[in-house]
Amino acid sequence: MLTQIGRWLAGMAWPWQFVFLAIFLAVVWVATLPFKRIHPYRGQLMVLAGVFWVGILFFLISFSFTRPIFPMGTYADTIPRIWFYALVPVVVITFITIVTRKVDDDPKWGNVRLLGIILGALVASIALFDIVGYYVSSAAFIVFCMYMLGSRSKVELICVPAGWVLFSWGIFAQLLNVRLPVGRIFEALTGGYY
Repeated sequence: MLTQIGRWLAGMAWPWQFVFLAIFLAVVWVATLPFKRIHPYRGQLMVLAGVFWVGILFFLISFSFTRPIFPMGTYADTIPRIWFYALVPVVVITFITIVTRKVDDDPKWGNVRLLGIILGALVASIALFDIVGYYVSSAAFIVFCMYMLGSRSKVELICVPAGWVLFSWGIFAQLLNVRLPVGRIFEALTGGYY
């Protein structure tokens, strides 16, 4: 059953993933309405719910990955599942600290325009995976976010995304043998080798 759910989610167009996330967050928001004492923390609960939803999504999609006939040390489904198993206790502990009111209240409304710009950049970054690949798209997203959040250091703007790309390539492509999308442009330039 998990394999069928994973295949269904993996085959779903990515805009629908955002629709389901929005529905899930709306349900969480409505579920908090009767509990007045946690209203000052609803923003933190929404962020926590969003992170947990993404973890569940990747966990379920990992069941759609096929394993090779010959056993290896790790598979494509290894990392999403490890992340999910590590995420669960973090979510539980954070949830407990929020509902027991051991955290500060949510801050007042901040820069909603900046939030919209960052979310738009995230959607654009995901949409560009197929064209320019994960490495270029995620590096550009990191540079853009750092710049929008006030970083002007050329060293930081170069080193942080470069470090992330090297880390991702080393962990996924080299250690775990998980091929991240390189995009149609680089597949055409390299003949499919990456």
